[in-house]
Amino acid sequence: MNTRVSRWILAATAGLAIPMSVPAAGGLCEPLQHYVVSAAVGESRELKFRVIAGSNFKDREGPAYGGRRCEHGDYEPAKAVCKFLMEHSSIESPGYNVKSVIACLSPKTRFAPGTWLYAIAYAVKLGTDARGSRVDVVLSEDKEVGGTMLSIKTTGY
Repeated sequence: MNTRVSRWILAATAGLAIPMSVPAAGGLCEPLQHYVVSAAVGESRELKFRVIAGSNFKDREGPAYGGRRCEHGDYEPAKAVCKFLMEHSSIESPGYNVKSVIACLSPKTRFAPGTWLYAIAYAVKLGTDARGSRVDVVLSEDKEVGGTMLSIKTTGY
């Protein structure tokens, strides 16, 4: 018995076995890049993005199916990142959010298909040895208010 497989099926499935980078959510990279390079030498800025699925934050009354909140310290470059995350992030899969952030900061970083992130600490230096930013990205359980917290801290050097 001969089975013929059309070329388009082979082409469509060929990419499934190749680790691919997470497509950075359209619109995230530009405000994120602006935010991470905005800290002056010796200055640190941090934004905290929190999500919860299936309930409400501990400090909120009443039932909820989930929620988002973003703390930006009234810092304009962080506000733009928060705005994007508040409108386009996943509540159910916070690991996808952090993979998008990492893909923006390090476009050559790859995650295998089906990779789930529940917690991660990631750091990268952007710029030159003389002037740039160290960026710390942490995804962790949020024991303070429940759910998961994505912290993005930038320190200028």
